[in-house]
Amino acid sequence: MKYSITMALAGMLLLSCQQEKKQEKEPSKIAFTGITESIKPGDNFFDHVNKTWYDTIQIADDQVGVGSYSFLNIPQRQLLQNILEEVSSSEHEKGTVEQKVGDFFASGMDTATLNQRGYEPIKPILEEIDAITTKKELVDFVTEQISKGNNSVMGLRVAPDNKNSQINILHAGQSGLGLPDRDYYFKTDESTVGIQEAYKTYLATLFDLTDIEDGAEKAETVYEIEKQLAESHKTRIERRDPQANYHKLAVSYITASNPNIDWASMLTKLELEADSINVRQPAYYDKLDNLLGSLSVNDWKTYLKAHTLDNYSRFLSVPFEDALFEYNKVLLGQSEQQPRAQIMAQQVDRNLGFALGQLYVKRYFDEAAKQRVLDLVNNLQKAFENRMSKLDWMSDSTKTKAKEKLYAITKKIGYPDVWREYDVEIARDQYFENVVALQENNYQYNVQYLNKPPNKDAWGTTPSTVTAYYNASLNEIVFPAGILQFPYFDMAADDAVNYGGIGMVIGHELTHAFDDNGSQYDGEGNLKNWWTKSDLEKFKGKTQQLIDRYSSFTVLDTVHLKGAMTIGENTADNGGIAIAYDAFKMTEQGQDTVKIGGYTPDQRFFLSIARIWRVKVRDEFMRNYVNTNSHSPAIWRVNGPLMNFTPFYEAFDVKEGEENYKPEEERIKIW
Repeated sequence: MKYSITMALAGMLLLSCQQEKKQEKEPSKIAFTGITESIKPGDNFFDHVNKTWYDTIQIADDQVGVGSYSFLNIPQRQLLQNILEEVSSSEHEKGTVEQKVGDFFASGMDTATLNQRGYEPIKPILEEIDAITTKKELVDFVTEQISKGNNSVMGLRVAPDNKNSQINILHAGQSGLGLPDRDYYFKTDESTVGIQEAYKTYLATLFDLTDIEDGAEKAETVYEIEKQLAESHKTRIERRDPQANYHKLAVSYITASNPNIDWASMLTKLELEADSINVRQPAYYDKLDNLLGSLSVNDWKTYLKAHTLDNYSRFLSVPFEDALFEYNKVLLGQSEQQPRAQIMAQQVDRNLGFALGQLYVKRYFDEAAKQRVLDLVNNLQKAFENRMSKLDWMSDSTKTKAKEKLYAITKKIGYPDVWREYDVEIARDQYFENVVALQENNYQYNVQYLNKPPNKDAWGTTPSTVTAYYNASLNEIVFPAGILQFPYFDMAADDAVNYGGIGMVIGHELTHAFDDNGSQYDGEGNLKNWWTKSDLEKFKGKTQQLIDRYSSFTVLDTVHLKGAMTIGENTADNGGIAIAYDAFKMTEQGQDTVKIGGYTPDQRFFLSIARIWRVKVRDEFMRNYVNTNSHSPAIWRVNGPLMNFTPFYEAFDVKEGEENYKPEEERIKIW
């Protein structure tokens, strides 16, 4: 008896020790703390999970927001800065990755030299503009600058033909504006007028800093030209329809239609062989051609100077960077300039991102994460296939084609299999020249694939960036190393946390292949209908329900979301959660009910979803975000989909009468 009691006590002690060790090993970040119990999950799940954090976190004076997703790039820049400060502090063999990124960083950090040079580096370009006397010379200058990354009025790019994805063609999109969106030129509310005036002040300052007289008057001239161009711009909602933005026109036709632009001559000077171009927004180029004919050469010279200065201002002396910052204070609410090292970490990532990415991956990326995330992707594909099979609104023939497209998706995880190389010489004491050389290199890198198959090894984002995307023309999903970290992914986390985190993101990107835009492309990336007429009508009816629902949501008390502009992302959010949940239920933990930290597996799944969109931003940033971003604000990326998802109701016992409760028949389900 005594022996049994002793053994029992010893066993209890051993179990207690094991539990303590397990708790010690379990990272605190996997626990969910700061839950606001006074806010019911069914009233506002985003606040239920994040309100304590939201009320205590402070946005740094030199930032416009804090938290996860894009704002997780702020601490990412510190990691990049660590690399850059190390490699720039010593010499490396010329032409190596370390030499290029280190010397580029050092050239931008040398503000003493930048300030000493003032605007001297850009003088030759301004003198070129001064020498222009005819409309033809205007167009020749614009053409020359395209190859240097200074696009001004032309929005040219090389990308797959939307209707023949196996070949790259030339695309031309609307361009020419300085404000974030065409609507900013026509709104008259106090906030927008303040942004308009701040933009004009910015342009005037650029003129003043380069000793160009009558800066304020010239800024008005530039603004009026942009406003006329803006009249021809399609809205962001209109640009969501790929069919309505596909106009593959013969070069001979558009040359005749736009004689002042003279497309044929422009392509010859750029050494681009093309007998046709996809002119995405023909009305813009018609307007541009008209203005080239009607406005004076002097007004156009003023416009070109302003856009040239804006394009290169970040690479001149510090006062130019400060001028841009003063504008951003009004546009985004940022109250202090970022430290120079942080600015330069961003510039290196933008200009030499795949060179810097190699160093980032070596130092910070866990290779085991690549296989683990691939396993999640494969599991989510299976879950998505199962959901497709059970859809009650889609015919079997369309389901078959949808599944074929689903399994044709290419998966890119972590970093490229083939690293992009930069055939550029980087000098430690010539920041401006380094940037110009890299912009020219970027142009050449892209146009080399004109009239050739797409480069399937290329990535549209750098490996260190916290993002993910779906590319419809290539039918691919991409998850860079940057997003494969907490709160999205953690090798030490349980499945509930990872499926609610990176699993939701994976499901989101998979769903983009079947949102209002992606659904118009087939499995090979061609803009081609694969739906029956009846199924397509049902699909459009369901997306309209989401448009209406999200258009009723507000931020900043009265600012409504643009449901038609955010429909693709909202569809992906709703589908992403459902697919990730089904995939999670296929795991051992998903089929269990054992609590961790007081929460069931299902509850932890949904708590993880709320945490990955934990973001706090300035009001000015939010106003601009709602006007220009295709994603819904963070709170509605959580509450919006969950009010449509019955398993969430069951996990948190959401009841009728609670704020975000929707009856079963009002819970919108597409995928």
